[in-house]
Amino acid sequence: MDQFQTLSYLQMALNTNAIYTAATFFILWVAFRFAGKMREGESTMLGRVLTSLFGLMIIWNGLILFSSRNFSISSAASGLKSIKASGQALGAQAEAFLTVPFVTSASANTEFSIFSDIPSLIFWLVVTIMLLSVIWMPVTAKKSS
Repeated sequence: MDQFQTLSYLQMALNTNAIYTAATFFILWVAFRFAGKMREGESTMLGRVLTSLFGLMIIWNGLILFSSRNFSISSAASGLKSIKASGQALGAQAEAFLTVPFVTSASANTEFSIFSDIPSLIFWLVVTIMLLSVIWMPVTAKKSS
């Protein structure tokens, strides 16, 4: 595979990932809407459990999605490095791609892993805490003035 094919596959993977990310954030918004509506009214234990499971499935999906993006980037970087190591000259875009700090660190590990991207893990942990807090934290009485 040459550099054009490698970068084309990366672009296709990133485009697909972007569409899937938009859909994931939309369905996450739906989960927060469910949680907010439950918090406003009377909520049953079954409703809380089902909304929690729904939200956790979306969060798991988001972790897989972000990991897939990182895997695509690291695979492309690894492919470009092997092309360069074989003696072929890389174009300006490929050389520039290999100098990006995120790409440089990602190309060291080309295995699919959920735990390879710490900022993404922290993001989804915060989202998990926020969603479960909306669902399970007690509602405080509003002060009337």
